[in-house]
Amino acid sequence: MVTKFPVLALLLLTVGAVLTFSGCASNQHSDQPMLGQRVGAYVDDSYLTSAVKTKLLGDIALKSFDIHVVTKAGVVTLSGTLPNTDLRDEAIRTAKSVGGVKGIIAEIKISNH
Repeated sequence: MVTKFPVLALLLLTVGAVLTFSGCASNQHSDQPMLGQRVGAYVDDSYLTSAVKTKLLGDIALKSFDIHVVTKAGVVTLSGTLPNTDLRDEAIRTAKSVGGVKGIIAEIKISNH
């Protein structure tokens, strides 16, 4: 048991050093975004989509309707069909209330059926 501690400590130090120095890569000579920047944008859009869907499902007036949510570059597109403009406006307000949403594109149709 005593001999395992130095090996574990060395392993943790090695992993820490690798993680520390791998974040120092530079992208000064390229117009392409670094991989982490592209992945970060994707994660942010996925998070926003999930957060908007969660808020819409948490709204008692909207939760029974099928509202589609797609996010690209922080702009949320809402689509589907609702029975009136009041519900459409509430869906838009709900989506706008999510932190990080840069804009809303409302493609929600109104149907009296």
